[in-house]
Amino acid sequence: MKKIVLFFAMALASLGCGAQTVTPDKEGMTLNAQEWTRDVVMGWNLGNSLECPKTETEWGNPKTTQDMIKAVAAKGFNAIRIPVRWINHVNNTTEMAVNPEWLARVKEVVDWALEENMYVIINSHHDDWYDRNPYYSKQEENNRKLRALWTSIATYFRDYGEKLIFAGTNEITVNWAAPTAEQQAVQNSYNQTFVDAVRNTGGKNYYRNLVVQTFACSPYHGLNGFTIPTDKVEGRLSVEFHYYDPYEYCGSCTYYYWGEAYKNKGRILTSSTEKTITNLFDRIFNTWMKKGLGVVMGEYGVSNHFTNDDKQTQMENMQYYLKCVVSEARNHGFAAFVWDNNAFNNGTENFGIFKRWQNMAVGNVYFLNGILEGAGSEYVEPQNPEEDETGDGTTVWEGNALLDWGDGLQLSIPASLFEGKGSDVRLILSYTQEYNDYDDIQLFYGDWSEFVPYTVGNQSFLGDFIPSNYYYTGTGTSHVTAMAFNEAALATILKKGIVLQGHGILLNKVVIGTPTGISTIFDDKGETITTPVYTIDGKRTSRTLPGHLYITNGRKFIAR
Repeated sequence: MKKIVLFFAMALASLGCGAQTVTPDKEGMTLNAQEWTRDVVMGWNLGNSLECPKTETEWGNPKTTQDMIKAVAAKGFNAIRIPVRWINHVNNTTEMAVNPEWLARVKEVVDWALEENMYVIINSHHDDWYDRNPYYSKQEENNRKLRALWTSIATYFRDYGEKLIFAGTNEITVNWAAPTAEQQAVQNSYNQTFVDAVRNTGGKNYYRNLVVQTFACSPYHGLNGFTIPTDKVEGRLSVEFHYYDPYEYCGSCTYYYWGEAYKNKGRILTSSTEKTITNLFDRIFNTWMKKGLGVVMGEYGVSNHFTNDDKQTQMENMQYYLKCVVSEARNHGFAAFVWDNNAFNNGTENFGIFKRWQNMAVGNVYFLNGILEGAGSEYVEPQNPEEDETGDGTTVWEGNALLDWGDGLQLSIPASLFEGKGSDVRLILSYTQEYNDYDDIQLFYGDWSEFVPYTVGNQSFLGDFIPSNYYYTGTGTSHVTAMAFNEAALATILKKGIVLQGHGILLNKVVIGTPTGISTIFDDKGETITTPVYTIDGKRTSRTLPGHLYITNGRKFIAR
């Protein structure tokens, strides 16, 4: 009997702050992680308020009121992310118990959102005692404190229903540099500590959906270093990333135009287009959602920036960018929360939508309209677009060979293999990225006279194709890339053939073939469709058949 008593005493002590666990309570906790994220139509961040260092008005925003939350909900937002800094509101840094006054204040804002029937996230935000110290030397201490902190928070909100969820950390980073293996490992340990702490409080927290983070909330670091925490329940975890890409357009504001749709208006980044978002979100879906995780895009946005000579076009372009991001998030079932810091100037860090000092008047109608337009898209399960492009064809090489300039494979493909394939012929490469430092695929004409021009997706290339720039992926990731040729290039190929070489690529297969579908799709009005198209049962397609029903951007149409 003494051993049993001692066991329970130790278990209670391990929870931190003397909190006691209670029996798991599943009543009303029916939504799994993916159902929760798909239910978020439009999410909004209460930015620069409860995460201020000491008081929520410290960074120039007014104290949050119930009318503010009502105003956000009235414009169509059905979810809110409430960033919260806790460290300045704990009794002491050993016990990490949060002051009752601060818990009550956070509760007040949470309750206002729930009264509007909104989905709610609260997190730990700007607690830099751990989020700027992802080192082994601090790991044990920080995990102890993080366990105690989340035990305190979770115990307080234990009886709340399923619309409230917790996010364990925020943007853990060291000067925004790429993480080391040590830093990735420490971030992963924080995620595990958070999940264990909340589950151990029992009650509804045992089944509550929880959100864990990639390093720096970067999707790219996450795809190459995030470890899914173990959990006591299935299907109740989501992974969080943030999206301000390309930063040169969204953050530093050195570009004023974005996307293929605006390439004739001014200088754009060719490395980031509409296709870039689709490719990345497809990869996130295939990496995490297919494993049962939900996906939360906890922050996204573009800072308001324009030049006086073309302001109208640039404002419309920002609206278009937000539409593209939100539409792809909705198409993939991600919960997307726009960052709003109540700043409306021209330049960096101006993400404002609602004017909090002016009764929540809409201060940037372009931002709001872009989100509303994108939110019209509804979730349908995406199909990997790379699988759509492989098609049928002739296998010209298959194996496992490294491209390493003259020291690796240099594959010669004779012109005769392209004969009779038609103008839609593709060179289809299956491969794996081998090096983070530099990867490249080069196509020369068969006599090595000059580079071959070609397109991948809707982007044009001359000779060099760098997978890490196109797909935003790193070492160990595999792709199927289909390269198409214009009339002049194909005519030269039919005379000279192709030589393929490169660096940092493990080549697996090369096929000459045609795509499975047509490249141009028309809706029932005869207009070209540039957004993803799905069959009625939710399968992504690159081909439509006249008279059949399809879906794009959340609406149905009959193809001509």
